[in-house]
Amino acid sequence: MRNIFFSFIILGFLINAGCAGRGPIQPPDWVNGNSSKYPSSQYLSGKGQARYQAVARDRARADLAKVFEVSIQEQSEDKSQSNRLFQNGKTRLKLSSRVSRNISTHTDQIISGIEIAGTWQDKTSKQFHVLAVLDRMKAGNILRDNINRLDNVTASAIRQARQDNNLLRKIALAHTALQAQLERKIYNDQLKIVDYSGRGLSSPYTLATLASDREALLQRMSIRTKISADPLGGLDEILKGAVSAAGFGHASKAGEGYVLDAKLTLNETRDAQGWYWQRGTLEISLRQAASQQVQGSKRWNIKASAQDRAMSKKRVRDQIDKVLKKELRQTIIGFGSTASP
Repeated sequence: MRNIFFSFIILGFLINAGCAGRGPIQPPDWVNGNSSKYPSSQYLSGKGQARYQAVARDRARADLAKVFEVSIQEQSEDKSQSNRLFQNGKTRLKLSSRVSRNISTHTDQIISGIEIAGTWQDKTSKQFHVLAVLDRMKAGNILRDNINRLDNVTASAIRQARQDNNLLRKIALAHTALQAQLERKIYNDQLKIVDYSGRGLSSPYTLATLASDREALLQRMSIRTKISADPLGGLDEILKGAVSAAGFGHASKAGEGYVLDAKLTLNETRDAQGWYWQRGTLEISLRQAASQQVQGSKRWNIKASAQDRAMSKKRVRDQIDKVLKKELRQTIIGFGSTASP
C-alpha cells in the first residue's frame, strides 16, 4: 500500500513538471506578425487590442477601415459644395456634398464586409487581441462596379451636353461629368489599396479637361443682375461680386443672356437688452433674358444682431456676401438640372 501511495506522489510530480515545461499558451501568428490563414495577398487586415473583447473588436475594424477614410479625406478636406478655389494660380476641385454622401454610402458598403477572423486573450495581461479581415477580391469587385458605373455616367453626360442647345443644361451636364470623375478618382485610389498589385483602372477622361470644359461654359453664360428690393443698400454690388467670383460672364445689354433677380426682405426688432435684430429672407431667381422664362429660384433665411444698429445691418451684408460667394455657383448650376427647353 505504501508503495502505491509513493507511486501516486511521484506521478503527480512528473505531471506537474511536464505542464510547467510547456510554458504559457503561444499566441496566434497574427498577434505579432502576419496571418498564415489570411495572407496579405488575399486579405486586408486590421488589429485591435483592449481589456474588453467588444472594444478590441471595434478597434480592429476601425484599424482596417481607416485606409478607406484616409483616401476620402485626402481628396476632400470638407463636404462643402464644389467651388472654384485658386491655389498658386491653379484651380482646386472639391467634391459636392451629394457626391461626398455617395462616397460615404458606398464605402460603408465595403466596410460592412469586414469580418472578425480571430480572437485571443493573453492570460497574463488579460488583454484581448482581435484580427479583422476584408476579402480583397470582394471589395475590389464593388469598387470596379462603381468605377464602371461612373464612367458610364460621365459618357452619358458628355453625350447629352453635346446634343443640347440650352447653355444652362450644358453647364449642369458638364458639372455632372466632372463630379462623376472626381468620385471615380476616390474609388480608384481605394482600389489601388485593395488590389494587391497596387493598380487601379485607368480613366478615359482627365479631370483637367473636364474642369476646363465646364469653366469655358460658365464663362459663356452671361448674367445681368437686377435688384427688386434692398432695404439696406449695397446688395447689387454684393450680387455682382458673387456672380464674378462664380465664374459667370457679365451681360451688359438688355435681352442678352440671363437675368439674376435678387430680393431682400428684412424685419428689424430691438430686444429688452438693447440688441438690434435683423431677420428676413434673401431670394434669387434666374430667368432667360429673351424669353423671360424662369430657370430656377432659391431662398435663404437671414438673421443678424448687434448692440449697434449700423453694425447689425453690416452683419447682414457680410452674411449675404458669404452665402452668395459660397453657394451661388452651385445653385445656378443646379438650376440647369431642371431647366426648361
